[in-house]
Order: sequence, then C-alpha cells, then structure tokens
Amino acid sequence: MNEEAIEQGITKLEKMYHPMWIVKMLVIADRKPFPSKVKPNMAFIDGRSGYRGLFPNVPPITQKEVLDSKVRSADITKQDVLNKYVTDIQEKQINRNYVLKKPRYDIKEIEVVYLPLWKVEVDSPYLTKTFVINGNTGESEDLLFELWSKNEWRL
Repeated sequence: MNEEAIEQGITKLEKMYHPMWIVKMLVIADRKPFPSKVKPNMAFIDGRSGYRGLFPNVPPITQKEVLDSKVRSADITKQDVLNKYVTDIQEKQINRNYVLKKPRYDIKEIEVVYLPLWKVEVDSPYLTKTFVINGNTGESEDLLFELWSKNEWRL
C-alpha cells in the first residue's frame, strides 16, 4: 500500500482533544546525616482509561482555544487522581528505585491538559482500521485507543 491508496480509503478524519492529568511532584529522599536529595518528577494519568506512568522528560505545554465539541471529558476526577492514582504511581513506579527507606513526596501542581489526537478511519480493499495519531508527535496512540474501552487500568 502506498500513501495515495490510504488517502483514498479514509472515510472519517476527526481531531479531538483527549484529557490527561499531569502531576508535578518532588521526590524527597532523606539521607541522614547528609542533606535530603530532591528530584523533580512528572506523572501522567489518562483521564479516561486510568493508564499512568512517569514522563522521561517534561513535555512542552501550550494553551489554545478549541471548540468544546472537540474536547473529550475526563472520567477520572481530580480527587481520584490525588487519592488513588498518584499514590499508585509512587508505590509501584518510584518506590521500586529505593531499596530500604522510601522517599517522601511533595505534590506541587496537578492539572488536566488535553492531548491533540487525530482519529482516522480507513476502509479500503486492503485495510480496514481506525488509527489514533498523536497530534504533537505524529506517533501512533493505538494503545491508548484500545484502553478506552477496557477497565484494566482503572482503580
């Protein structure tokens, strides 16, 4: 298949803005008698599926006005993020890097941001599939798309 064949098979092209919770926190490792080691960290929680993790680096965030009809609502509330999801990230992803004494955490900021996504439905003699593409990077977000209909990451 070439690019032209795929373009001809596109039956629907939709841009949407998907909710993602962003949590900025400090990880504080006490090392007495030495000063505490403070490391900034940034976590993300998908606002619909609960898929979560840590950013390897801080992504740029810009503000833009968009139509409300293109913005998807978050199923996971700010309170759930603070009470369940952040704790889960701390216990299962950050704490495993600390063998004995676990670190303390200082949450600095929590906000919902919207990830621009392209949802593309292709129907051709060779391929029938829905693709979800990250509007910033151009990378596939098919995993995220699959998780929206499942509850395996929900707490």
